[in-house]
Amino acid sequence: MTKSSTQPHAPVPEYLPIDGFDETYHRSHAPDHPMGFHEYFVLRDQGRSAVRFTVRGQCHDPAAVSSFLAVLGAGRDLPFDGQSHHKVPLSTPVGPFSHALFCAPALGQACIAYPAIAARVATAFPIFDCEIGDADPEVLVDARIRGHGALPYSDWSRQPQPVVDLRFDVQPSNYRRTQTFKVFTSADLKALLDVLPTAASQSWLEVRSFRGETRRFTPETATPFSEVTSFLHG
Repeated sequence: MTKSSTQPHAPVPEYLPIDGFDETYHRSHAPDHPMGFHEYFVLRDQGRSAVRFTVRGQCHDPAAVSSFLAVLGAGRDLPFDGQSHHKVPLSTPVGPFSHALFCAPALGQACIAYPAIAARVATAFPIFDCEIGDADPEVLVDARIRGHGALPYSDWSRQPQPVVDLRFDVQPSNYRRTQTFKVFTSADLKALLDVLPTAASQSWLEVRSFRGETRRFTPETATPFSEVTSFLHG
């Protein structure tokens, strides 16, 4: 893509157009290497801005990519409407995924290494419903896609990684108590549930799912992690 602030950001020659998709371009980056990936740009506004997504080479599925390109072709303006993100249900699944997440340039940071175009390139990728909260503010989406246990959104063969928002005071444990909900991983939740039955009687743990529903556990009501997974997955 060019770096001029006045010219359209058209792909450089190594980005090839994709037949059947308007203003859509693709480039392979060592796809057979363990770290290789495919990169896609869906242009808008006569090439002055774009939506980008990547797929790891080892899980690249042309049929799923084509389905997702159709979604982006119809929704390429969404990340530029002034909102930080949109979680959109798919009318037809993309591979195993049921939703798409569109992130504005500031949230997605697709081209943060290229300041001349960083504010004009949004990010999109398919997700499982349980991976992004229905009412998540920008700060929580940022934590889910870049923070502790970040969602590996270029891995299209991943298993669902549900929202695990926790607040707790479990003593003794390896975790410092938190009075406000923070983003954790399923492994953190399992570790806390494992020690909760033998923790101090005043210990407690609250879990919030992607739907905003909460469950509270104490040493007397502690539940095995395997029984909490249905709550997390919805």
